[in-house]
Amino acid sequence: MIIDTLVEGPTDEAVARKLILTCGHKFGTAYGKRGIAYMRQKAAGFNVRAKYGNPILMLVDFVDTGFECPPEVPFGWLPDRTDKMLLRVVVRELESWLLADAKGLARFLGISDAVIPKNPEALHDPKQMLVNLARRSQRRALRDAIVPPSHVSSVVGPGYIASIEEFVARYWNVETAIERAPSLDRCITRLGEL
Repeated sequence: MIIDTLVEGPTDEAVARKLILTCGHKFGTAYGKRGIAYMRQKAAGFNVRAKYGNPILMLVDFVDTGFECPPEVPFGWLPDRTDKMLLRVVVRELESWLLADAKGLARFLGISDAVIPKNPEALHDPKQMLVNLARRSQRRALRDAIVPPSHVSSVVGPGYIASIEEFVARYWNVETAIERAPSLDRCITRLGEL
């Protein structure tokens, strides 16, 4: 089955692609990539598109929603959601799911998996944790890509997106990650039901 996506940005697209392919589906068109405000504004229109076309996997970082708990998001954004609109809430943010594969991330960064948190969905700032882990990397090029230079106010380095895309494509193991990320497990289960 072909599944389209509605995502916040390029790293979300890479993750959505991996999830869809892991579940044995074909990756269709990636919509969005214009931030969370665009996704919120256009969600109802994409819900109609999903009803009459390909299913759509919509990944939303919980920290960006303004809701008190993850189950409120689908009902708040799309109260009349079609079964083919898979609005999945990432607890807390996408980096939680990446941190959940500690062995893969450790291999990618060249660090010990013992320093990677065991419950990434409980972290206050998973992206910052990932950046801090990259500071320990033995691979200088990877450190320079992921970690922001000290003289800039950015949260991530200039090669963050490309590095995360490489990690997702070559190292990230979804089957391993679902053991430490319940929201990812629910997403995979729902994709498998299609």
